[in-house]
Amino acid sequence: MMTKKEIAYYKKKLLKEKEKLLAELHRFDKSSLHETPQEVSGDLSGYATHIADIATDNYEQEKSLNFMDNVEKVLNEVERALDKIEKKVYGKCEKCGNEISAKRLRAEPHALLCMDCKRKEEERQNLSSHLLRDRKK
Repeated sequence: MMTKKEIAYYKKKLLKEKEKLLAELHRFDKSSLHETPQEVSGDLSGYATHIADIATDNYEQEKSLNFMDNVEKVLNEVERALDKIEKKVYGKCEKCGNEISAKRLRAEPHALLCMDCKRKEEERQNLSSHLLRDRKK
């Protein structure tokens, strides 16, 4: 069981991480995701853009959207961890109910699973992605 001092430490760390993630989302919200490729490049001449440039722009936008999705996923985990602190169940694995190690929480304070359950989840995800890939062949 964690002490009040440890809980306060993790809460402070989680709040700092939440602030950082919200700033990232805000930065992306104001970024080039809302601009046309011509606006981003500064070329407002109206001439047709080369197909390779369009492909590059699409790739960059897709990369940015994937990054935003990842930021939102971590932000959700941070908010869930903060909620667990309020409910006095922080540090317990959501799958098995065992304590999440202090080493894991120091590295990832928003961790919702213990290492054993996290490893099993990743193995299931890897297996699922292999099966999907095999079906497509």
